Amino acid sequence: MARYDAEPDKVSTYWSDEEVNPVRLEIKAHYIKEQQHLCCYCRLPDPSTHGLDWDVEHVVSKKRRPEFMFTQVNLGVACKECNGSKRDKETLVDPSAATYPSSSDAFLVVHPHFDEWSDHILRDDLTYASFTVKGKWTIEACRLNRFNERVIGLRFPLSDSRYEDQVRSLLADGSTLQEIANHIQLSVPTDTAEGSDHLAS
Repeated sequence: MARYDAEPDKVSTYWSDEEVNPVRLEIKAHYIKEQQHLCCYCRLPDPSTHGLDWDVEHVVSKKRRPEFMFTQVNLGVACKECNGSKRDKETLVDPSAATYPSSSDAFLVVHPHFDEWSDHILRDDLTYASFTVKGKWTIEACRLNRFNERVIGLRFPLSDSRYEDQVRSLLADGSTLQEIANHIQLSVPTDTAEGSDHLAS
C-alpha cells in the first residue's frame, strides 16, 4: 500500500497486482463478516465463507477514481450479480469532487456506510420497491428486480416506470410485495415478445 500511496499517478489496474492479493482477501473477509453475509445492495444472504461468491465492492468505481481504491468507506462486499450490474456507473452527485465525500447526499447510490438501506428500499422476499430517488437508482443500477424477472419469466428488465407505479398502487391497497409479484406473474402474457406489452394493466 505504501508504494501505491506514493505513486503520483494512481491507476485502477494496481488492484489486480499480485502484491495486493493478501489485502484484497483481508478486505473481503472483513466486510463479509461486517455485513453479516449480506450483499450491500440486494441484501440477500449468502452463508459461504470461501469468498468466491463475493466481490469487493468499490462504491465509487476504482476505474473512475483510482485514488479512492483503498478508502475504507468506499469498500464493502457485493454479490457478483449486483456488482456486475452496477459495474463502473457513476455514483457521485459531483463526479469532480476532490476528496471522498463524507455524507449520504453526495451519492446517487444507497451507500453501505452512510445510508440505512431500509430507509430507501423495501424488500419482500425477492421483490423490491423504492422509498426514495436513491433507492430507485440503486434498484435500477444493480438490477435488483432481476430475481422476479426470472420467476415471472419476463424477457425484459423490470425498469419501466409503469411497473413501479403499479407496485405503489398495489402497496397502497394493502398488498404485500410478494402478493404483488404473484399478481404480476399471473398478469404477464406468456406469448408476447415486446417488453412493454408484458406489463400488467
